[in-house]
Amino acid sequence: MVSQAAMRSQRVVESEWRCWNPAVWLLVTLLGSLILVAVSVLLRLGDVKINKRAVSTNGVQTSAKTPFQVQLANGRNRCEGRVEVLSFGEWGTVCDDDWDMVDANVVCRQLDCGVAVEMGSSSRFRQGVGLIALDNVDCRGHEADLSQCGSLGWGIHNCYHYEDVGVTCREPALVGANSFGGPATPPGDKFGSRDGTVRLVNGDHECQGRVEVYFQGNWGTVCDDDWNINNAMVVCRQLGCGVQIHAHSNSYFGYGTGLILLDNVNCFGYESDLSKCKRLGWGQHNCGHHEDAGVTCTGLTSEAPVVTQNPRGHWRTFNTEATETIPATDTPTTTTVTTIAQTKGKPAIRVASGNSSCQGRVEVNYKGFWGTVCDDGWDMPNAQVVCRQLGCGSAIAAKPKAYFGYGKGPILLDNVECSGFEPDLTQCFHLGWGQHNCGHHEDAGVICLPFDYYSGVQRDFGATEHTAFASTTQPSEGMVRLVGGLHRCEGRVEMYLNSTWGTVCDDAWDLPDAQVVCRQLGCGEAAAARIEAFFGPGTGTILLDNLKCTGEEASLQQCSHISWEVHNCDHTEDAGATCSMS
Repeated sequence: MVSQAAMRSQRVVESEWRCWNPAVWLLVTLLGSLILVAVSVLLRLGDVKINKRAVSTNGVQTSAKTPFQVQLANGRNRCEGRVEVLSFGEWGTVCDDDWDMVDANVVCRQLDCGVAVEMGSSSRFRQGVGLIALDNVDCRGHEADLSQCGSLGWGIHNCYHYEDVGVTCREPALVGANSFGGPATPPGDKFGSRDGTVRLVNGDHECQGRVEVYFQGNWGTVCDDDWNINNAMVVCRQLGCGVQIHAHSNSYFGYGTGLILLDNVNCFGYESDLSKCKRLGWGQHNCGHHEDAGVTCTGLTSEAPVVTQNPRGHWRTFNTEATETIPATDTPTTTTVTTIAQTKGKPAIRVASGNSSCQGRVEVNYKGFWGTVCDDGWDMPNAQVVCRQLGCGSAIAAKPKAYFGYGKGPILLDNVECSGFEPDLTQCFHLGWGQHNCGHHEDAGVICLPFDYYSGVQRDFGATEHTAFASTTQPSEGMVRLVGGLHRCEGRVEMYLNSTWGTVCDDAWDLPDAQVVCRQLGCGEAAAARIEAFFGPGTGTILLDNLKCTGEEASLQQCSHISWEVHNCDHTEDAGATCSMS
């Protein structure tokens, strides 16, 4: 009996244990998880404390918040280049993730280089090597140095060196008498103290600078949210400063101080003053002074209206009509006549920083101000118009990306689209004077052939007989000529065969083919191989197609090609060449 009772008791216990066993394991698992979480939290807190603690190096205590030493590498001066920071004895680059003008301004301020005017990249300042020190830098704009900005932490990143960031700062010396580190606004006010009065601060002249507006006894800045050329138009008119050239953002003229009085200003352009434009209420904004708006106006000018209404009167230095009117100043005439003659001789376009008067950075004149042209959409037809307007030979190259160096002042034209036949650049399509989204690292340039005695011959696309080859001498078989260019060393390629002149199709036409033509004509090296009837369509026979020269042949006849007069072309595919005449 005892044995049976004991066995029953044992079975009951085993049954209860089987019921409780899953519950016990679940409880143990939960307790274990809680312990692991607690340990993980404690370890993280320990890491934070270690990071916040001073690090001893050779007995010297160095705070983790010690400012990074900053330098700009591979720029033209100490105030532009690839951003590099020094900490823990090692230089490293900065990744461009989340990098913006606010971060760039902190770097410029730390280097005592004024304000940031643009951000560069590794393609401009080259890639760095070694450590990538910072990533996802996030400054608010008020920091004294880069170490005070947020980031992922020293050496933590997901970047490559092709993402190295660069900065171009505007040095204080270029700003004028007012330094960016000084008072935001000058004392006094020559316009009075009416609410809505505006003034411009820290520009190179009184019609350029950071926009500041007066309200209830205080001067304050304007935020650049929605800031555009129409707003600038109103400011320039309100100040009597002529026509707007540019609407600046990102505190281009330095940080203001004190109140930010206007935000989300949206003018139509005809308002009498800025305060009458659509906007948020006085003092309502979500901005910092790194977003202070600015403008550049043409300034006070007494230039006669006829000058701006007829810019074609100034172009082309070989315009004989303009040249003939200038001697009128030698005769006893009034001052008015002399001024008109000088105005007619005033250039509307020029090239700068090149090796001759026919190459360089393109600069145009608008309302008495010189400015550059952005390279967005810049191509050979645009360059062709510039070269013609300058009185030079044909365009050899259209150069983008500030090939001839950075310009200064306003960027006056952007997205220029010429057909190639316009008499001057302003007659091509463009966004409008002063409207662009560019920096001076995008200044456009040209290289033109020099002007020679053939410059008087205008391009005549319809006539093949209007060339330097007009002669009673019978041309020889295989002789070539260039037709429709500005001189004998450029034009549509024509060849003499079987007692007639014919053209060459542009299928497979390239620089080695043009090289043979230029050598055959004694015109030096080939500068360009032209296609699609660049110099106008010819007439008559199409003699050659699928021409394949190595560039070493003495004549086109020696090059590989399909049979004479066998082709699948028409005259819209006539090939051309431009030679360097070197």
